[in-house]
Amino acid sequence: MFLTGIAKTVGTNVLTVLATLAVLTGGYWCWQHPESVRQFGGVLFRAGIWLGLAAALPWSSYLFMRPLLQWQAAMQSTSAAHLLSILLICGYCLADTVLAWGLNGWQLFSGALSWAVVVLGLLAAGAYNFVICESLARHVEGSP
Repeated sequence: MFLTGIAKTVGTNVLTVLATLAVLTGGYWCWQHPESVRQFGGVLFRAGIWLGLAAALPWSSYLFMRPLLQWQAAMQSTSAAHLLSILLICGYCLADTVLAWGLNGWQLFSGALSWAVVVLGLLAAGAYNFVICESLARHVEGSP
């Protein structure tokens, strides 16, 4: 019991010193490389813009969800109705892709990590688009 208390105190102090050294080292690096910090801030800013617009985009389908569902109900083929839903989701994914490309200055992304982040972001946006459109469709179908 006594040794456990001493170990916790020593461990806490060691972790505090290591965290302080890490913060000071990071601060010194940022002071020495302000252009890198500015560039990283720009990337975070553009990523935030993309996240906000990609999150808001599928909610716009609320404006035309009722006519879209009526059009789907009037279709003779269920596969055509499903294709219409897929095309809506693909349209939103295409808009997300063009937005990401535009925020990158219409240049290709460089590096494997950049491509991995972009592809994962677009996959997440596609899943989000599907969930939002489906929930809006259920909401519109349930309301008079």
